[in-house]
Amino acid sequence: MVPENPVAKPTSILLSAFLFTVIFAFPAATEPPAQPRQVTVGECIKIAEQNHPEIKAAYENQNAAVASWRITQAGNSVLVDASMKTVEYLNTDRSPGQVNIPGKDTTIGLFAGLGATYNLYDPRISSAVDSARLQVDMAKINTFIVKNRIMLNVKKAYYGYGLARESALFREKLMKKFQEKLAKTRILHRIGQRSALDVSKSELEVESSKLDYERSRNSETSMRTNLLIAMGILDDNIEFSPVIMQEFPEIRFTINELYNLAQANSVEMRSAVMKKELGKLNIAMQKSSRYPRVDVQAAFGFENRNVQDRAGLEEGARGNNWDPTFHAGFTASVPIYSGGAISGRVDRAMAEYNTTLYDEKKLHLTVKSAIRANYHFMIELTKQVSMSKLMVGNAEKHMTLTQRYYESGVSTQLDVRDAELSLLNSQLASVKAQYDYMTTLAELSHIVGVKEEFLCKRN
Repeated sequence: MVPENPVAKPTSILLSAFLFTVIFAFPAATEPPAQPRQVTVGECIKIAEQNHPEIKAAYENQNAAVASWRITQAGNSVLVDASMKTVEYLNTDRSPGQVNIPGKDTTIGLFAGLGATYNLYDPRISSAVDSARLQVDMAKINTFIVKNRIMLNVKKAYYGYGLARESALFREKLMKKFQEKLAKTRILHRIGQRSALDVSKSELEVESSKLDYERSRNSETSMRTNLLIAMGILDDNIEFSPVIMQEFPEIRFTINELYNLAQANSVEMRSAVMKKELGKLNIAMQKSSRYPRVDVQAAFGFENRNVQDRAGLEEGARGNNWDPTFHAGFTASVPIYSGGAISGRVDRAMAEYNTTLYDEKKLHLTVKSAIRANYHFMIELTKQVSMSKLMVGNAEKHMTLTQRYYESGVSTQLDVRDAELSLLNSQLASVKAQYDYMTTLAELSHIVGVKEEFLCKRN
């Protein structure tokens, strides 16, 4: 009987424990790497809304406008403060008509307590509150403007990246087809069926296709970076899946109808209207500076009427030397002469208001011009999409026919390659027209202020 090895058993136990620790302590090492997530244009917009710094800054500006409105509202509230100040009383042997020396002809005391001020009449405060409330609405409108602009940038970058990616794929296919064509041309040249000029032309086509392919790859990388920047992130672990619309319906509105829609829905136009209202309030507020201001003031506290005769501060600070007191009264003030400051502020407010009127006219001209340009471009792109689809269909028929002729011995393999190149070029033109259509539709939707689906005809 062979004796048991006293070392083998503990060693196996230690090895098992080590393997157990490795497996359960480092599970990530055995898991496959995370796959890039496919995102659509809608998801890209949501990511931009959550991460773009301009949107976050717009919300902070909105919070600042709300805080400013609360500050101006404080002018209609009672303002209370604690204070300590000296008070002065005329001695009984002196009269107000004489020249009195403080401390000699008057008795100096000390007041400590609470003071309150409440405005009874000041038209500037009400105008300031209305202006601050309107600025809150303008801040909200500005947030919508920023979000809409970023949404448009995301859509344009998304479609631009989709076009660049599709172009790179087609350029790669074209390059391979030209390379195959060059190889066949060289074979035919050796057997005397093609000239050296045909070989040189094929070589030039191959080099040109390589250059186009490299440019398309660089454009794809650049457009991907632009899309990430438009989303407000720099995450390379995201894959995009641009989708081409299956149907391209025509715009169901005329140019004038689109302009009316823009007047009703465009946030930029609403912002222009609010800027005019803000300018009017500013003029009214500056003009109201000429009117009087009336306040009621009150004070309640304790008063030491004769601090200067007390023997030291400790004696004057004793509680029995302080008497409760209450004061109340009205104050009114009206500007008599301001050195031209009030009239200058009024003139400046009127000039700023006139500037907003001219800016509004410029905005209307810009919107109308942009609607007209995009509208006509949409009509042209609709025709191009239809023509490109027809061209792709004809190219497919031509390739099928050429393939049959080649199988029958009527045409050559070079004819088949040329048919395949024509089909790829027509497909690339079709894809470009479709992405241009979606980009233009997004721009027109942004200008008018409604969604893309609302602008198109319903089937």
